[in-house]
Amino acid sequence: MMTKVICLENYKGGVAKTTTAYNLGVALWVLGKRVLLIDTDAQCNLSCMLGFNQQSGDPTLNEWLRTDGMVMPAYEKYPGLFYVPSSKGLRDIESYLNGKVNREMFLYNKKLKPYLQPQQDGTYMFDYVLIDCSPKEGLMNNNNMSASDYVLIPAECSGFSLQGMQDLLFGISEIKENVNPRLEILGFLIIKYDKQTRISRAVSEFFDSRYGDKVFKTKIRKNVKFDETPLQYKGIFEHAPESNGAEDYMSLAEEITGCTRPSNWQSIALDTWISANGVQEDEEEATETDPEEKPVI
Repeated sequence: MMTKVICLENYKGGVAKTTTAYNLGVALWVLGKRVLLIDTDAQCNLSCMLGFNQQSGDPTLNEWLRTDGMVMPAYEKYPGLFYVPSSKGLRDIESYLNGKVNREMFLYNKKLKPYLQPQQDGTYMFDYVLIDCSPKEGLMNNNNMSASDYVLIPAECSGFSLQGMQDLLFGISEIKENVNPRLEILGFLIIKYDKQTRISRAVSEFFDSRYGDKVFKTKIRKNVKFDETPLQYKGIFEHAPESNGAEDYMSLAEEITGCTRPSNWQSIALDTWISANGVQEDEEEATETDPEEKPVI
């Protein structure tokens, strides 16, 4: 299949964009897909969650964007799961992009496009590319949408869930109309859902009534396990594979791909994490991981 590029956008912060990027990426990988995660937020939350600890000379998205002819700095998390980390240097990327011709297409035309073309054997380097975006309007996010086939919009179950939504939908429409005609909304993903609460039911009913079949059937249920994962350089599949959070993101990956999970899906990421970090399962919680990885592409 051709590579599908999905950016995760919401101009409101704290709606689990990074959590979704990481855990959906791992879920797609568990389904046997080759996945690339790209962190385009100068806060570097996705990079930290992946365990990236930049050392002197380690390239990131910032260097890749600014250096002509530079090979994509993709680091391998697990075999078949890669990522391009962010860095604090992205804080002034807007002014850099502002001086470029076709500035909304810079990421796609100058950097990402060669990696989305078929290889000599007719296969593609990646099945899915997931782009984690910052919670604001700007040229970097315009680039992300211009490079993508789809936008996935996480929306939390709170009274602020619609904050900035109209601006985001207008921005998507503008990019589709003027820059990237293939761009579509993949779906609205309800986050932190608790069917026992009135606000969760109200938010879910609102999105269903307003956006219909663009709302994912899968909802990500509220789970404290999500809050425990970042400092351990893990996602939900490595930290709590038997939780409803892992079940929900696995269901989301199945809904997006149409594929069926393998019977051992709960153990794949955890076993690979333990193997990659050289710890025994019973020693896992007492052992710190070495977050440093080197580019392999």
